[in-house]
Amino acid sequence: MRNIMIENASLDELVSELKTIIKEVIESCDLSSPNESGRLLTRTEASELLNVSFVTLNKWNKQGVLPAFSVGTRVYYKWEDVQDSMKRVA
Repeated sequence: MRNIMIENASLDELVSELKTIIKEVIESCDLSSPNESGRLLTRTEASELLNVSFVTLNKWNKQGVLPAFSVGTRVYYKWEDVQDSMKRVA
């Protein structure tokens, strides 16, 4: 794990370090598992995977960051869409 002095870091340095860490975490995950292809995630699964709230998922949906679709009253996310959104962040 990296050690960064937050107290002495500029905002640009902190953002750069966070992007590097996120990229390393995403690359360490096996996001191309064939078992996940075509899988649908519930709001709970997506929020836990991305470590964000339902409010953030809804906001991302409205902004087009992470598309969602409804079946009746349930909201689902495609595994591929979640994977693509994670890659775009890095």
